[in-house]
Amino acid sequence: MTDLHNALYWFLSRTNQITWRAKQFYASCFLQVFRRNGLVALVHQLHPEPVYVSERTWADIPKKVITGTPSGKMDDLVQELISRKVFISNPNTDLQELNNARKRTLQMINRPTILYLMMAQGCNFACNYCPIPDLAKQYGEHLLSFEDAIAGIKLWRKHIEEQPQDNSPYFLIFYGGEPLLNREVLEKLLPHIAKEKNAGHLPAKLELMLCTNGSLVDAELSKLLARYKVVVAIGIDGPQKHNDLVRTTTSGSSTFTRIEHSVRQLVSDGVRVVASVTITPANVNEIDQYPRFLQKLGFSQFGFNLMKGKVLVQQLAGQSMENYCRAAVRGVLQGLEDITAEGQCYEYQLEKKLVAVRNGLPFSVDCTCYGNQLVIQADGQVSNCPFLRFDQGQVRELPDSFRIRQTKAVETWRRRLPILNASVKVDGHKDIFSGGGCARSSFDLYGDIEAEDTANTIFTKEITHELIWTLLPGEQANAIRQEKTTHWSYRRVRNLSVTGTCDFRKRRN
Repeated sequence: MTDLHNALYWFLSRTNQITWRAKQFYASCFLQVFRRNGLVALVHQLHPEPVYVSERTWADIPKKVITGTPSGKMDDLVQELISRKVFISNPNTDLQELNNARKRTLQMINRPTILYLMMAQGCNFACNYCPIPDLAKQYGEHLLSFEDAIAGIKLWRKHIEEQPQDNSPYFLIFYGGEPLLNREVLEKLLPHIAKEKNAGHLPAKLELMLCTNGSLVDAELSKLLARYKVVVAIGIDGPQKHNDLVRTTTSGSSTFTRIEHSVRQLVSDGVRVVASVTITPANVNEIDQYPRFLQKLGFSQFGFNLMKGKVLVQQLAGQSMENYCRAAVRGVLQGLEDITAEGQCYEYQLEKKLVAVRNGLPFSVDCTCYGNQLVIQADGQVSNCPFLRFDQGQVRELPDSFRIRQTKAVETWRRRLPILNASVKVDGHKDIFSGGGCARSSFDLYGDIEAEDTANTIFTKEITHELIWTLLPGEQANAIRQEKTTHWSYRRVRNLSVTGTCDFRKRRN
């Protein structure tokens, strides 16, 4: 081991030790190293609170640490890496940390924070990537009955009452198909839910959300939604030229003008309106322009969604899925960097990932089918996923003991999370940052629920790796480069809510 440059990689092989203060240390199997613009971020995957150093300091580790002659500043750095459990003296520490992370993950995904009421199985749109038309053919164009909806709310209450209560929000989502095809039941449910909440039977921090294509909104309904403080999520895939390419009515008509009218109607009545935007191969290179467009239209927040399953492969038409995902990452981050003002970020999915990183969590789940949600289908069947149905029984016939998190379906879904998968050993596994992706996409492509969702995996990893750099203040980055300080460590002050805002102005360090 005469080459000190190679000594660093010898140590990072996780099988060789260094001696520091008369103790032997290994590199944690969960250490990941990120490099950018002369800086290095050292991250423990299970609790990503990075330690940032310069490339030069990182290169000096073989000479000053592995040889056992660290300076005072380098000594402080090693102590910091030990305190973060990036350097460990007992190989069993990694297993203990993995078990602790699994425990935190289970606590997180056991909380039943979401109830989906699938108001209608059918839809009056025919978006070219949507699974709803095929599902309507398979299951029938049912409308959710008022009685099944009430039974679903009662079942959700039982789930909630079993879990420790905190200040986190809960969400009751009216979904479809197009939920406004079942407007009569919706209008009956709103006062019922308000009454239940006022009586203390539902969480105080309950947010109602209507996910709609916007085509059936009128002035009367808009005012009703405002009265009950319903957040309206509208599907819109960018400006008219992109939106009307993929989002048409069942008769083939364009949809943008009607969507725009509904957004303006809702905003004028004081309804909070958010957008759901699908990233397609046709718009992926222009999505950096969407945040400003959506903000001007009146949306207060939005979420980007990757196209999924076979339809993505078809629309890529031989193009690289990896290139599509990386272009999506560039577009999302660039667009948000351009629009961010006074620390605000409007993209929900990205915000959720940043909150996870800032809270020292290894990932945010890519969907909530892992036990966080209860789905009441339009025909009254209960499932964990709106689209990939493994029905558990009719909502009014299930036993009082039924809990969605205890079902075989959720057990299978959870094996998609690398951190819970039995194959994740303490062996340098690199997929901890993955949030599991979309099971429906995997099943559609491979006929296997547990298969990797390649597109989501690439996208989530790239986004998370980028977000690591948002935690490093610019002045600290400069101080490290100028060797005014050896390192800077990110420390959480408090946990952040997923409803907070995010600062992307620090991304380019």
